[in-house]
Amino acid sequence: MSPEEFWFKLALAVILVLVGGLFAGLTLGLMSLDGTNLHILATSGDPKQRKYAARIQPIRENGHLLLVTLLLANVIVNETLPIIMDDLIGEGLIAILISSALIVIFGEIIPQSICSRFGLAVGAFFAWPVKIFIWICFPIAYPIACLLDYMLGKSHELKELIQYHETSTDRGGDLVSDTVTIIQGALDLQEKTVESAMTPMSETFMMPYDAIIDRKTMEQIAKEGHSRIPVYRETRENIIGLLLVKVTYPWYNTRVTWQQKSYIVNLTLRKPLYKFEIYPVPHVNADVPSFDMLNTFQEGRSHMAIVTSTDDGKPIGIITLEDVLEELIQEEIYDETDVRAGLAVPLASGDQVILASKRGRALADHHIVVTTCNGSNGPRKNRFKSRPVPPRSRTDPGYAGSNGNLPSAQLEQAMLPTSPGTLIDWGKGQEYHAGEDVASEPDLLY
Repeated sequence: MSPEEFWFKLALAVILVLVGGLFAGLTLGLMSLDGTNLHILATSGDPKQRKYAARIQPIRENGHLLLVTLLLANVIVNETLPIIMDDLIGEGLIAILISSALIVIFGEIIPQSICSRFGLAVGAFFAWPVKIFIWICFPIAYPIACLLDYMLGKSHELKELIQYHETSTDRGGDLVSDTVTIIQGALDLQEKTVESAMTPMSETFMMPYDAIIDRKTMEQIAKEGHSRIPVYRETRENIIGLLLVKVTYPWYNTRVTWQQKSYIVNLTLRKPLYKFEIYPVPHVNADVPSFDMLNTFQEGRSHMAIVTSTDDGKPIGIITLEDVLEELIQEEIYDETDVRAGLAVPLASGDQVILASKRGRALADHHIVVTTCNGSNGPRKNRFKSRPVPPRSRTDPGYAGSNGNLPSAQLEQAMLPTSPGTLIDWGKGQEYHAGEDVASEPDLLY
């Protein structure tokens, strides 16, 4: 080997060690700077930090592409160095040992120690060389990065930061659990589709276009407890619009009080459904993000949409504004008609009213059970037997509608006499007496 060739290969070996150290250090330094921290530094840091962060942000946006490029370049350098050292030294084992020592000390330990401490400055200084290497390695690095995105998903630094604030409230974090839940739900809305939040068609209450609105239909509508009902013609797949339940209640004065107009229906009413106004209902594909669905609802076109299959366009379910909001807060929303089994409401001293029901059932068809606290023995269930009773006026002083024991929404549908131990189920016109056998009333729920 001539002296010129020796010095050339020696210089090449030194360059390879330095370049390998650079890639190793940048791998640690740049990958430790997540997008959230860079954005904070770029907007609220000092002038030097804003300058550095602005340089790094473009190459850090695609984290997997950057990672694959740096590792690929580092592997090429580290595999080339032993070959050069073998030509310089001539002994294979010695060349491997020397090259390994150089790589560990000058290609790993020292550069990673420097970049872990000054990662922002070093990353900003070498931002343009890294961009060049990204373009050089792009044909190989990009497919691998896409595969990593598919298998591992995108980076979620912001979610991790929010979760950290929740778990570190005693160390300066100021986000409580409910706040974190809502923020995480908002971040997930773009990834969740309407198909994951919809109600399947098989579970959807619908009505035919030519249905007759009469007492039986009104009772069924009240039992379902929905404010909007999809309307179909001939087959359930042919949905032509939706019916607003409130337009089926024939009150005549819009200025009457809530107590006067709630659930007051003309029991002799018979009117075809198609004579009511049928409102148009939008159709959305099953793969539409829930966040886009929320924006659609905000436009005011409708609070309900029909979800269609992406394959054949047939309806597969419905989604409502409530469904999307439940995805946002990641909890069920219960309104006046969504009473949960076992929900206790204060009645009087020592007593509670237990609303035994299933979600989606109106209170007008619920059974009500009074439980009495029995000292240290805990609650004791009173038993009731039903018998028909004549309807009584809401203004009858015998009813407890003005004593404040129950919320007005429940009093309107389950009138409570002032005499103790007796309940009226207004929906069925039944009276229940405490201490009597309930064997003849198997559908009475506890």
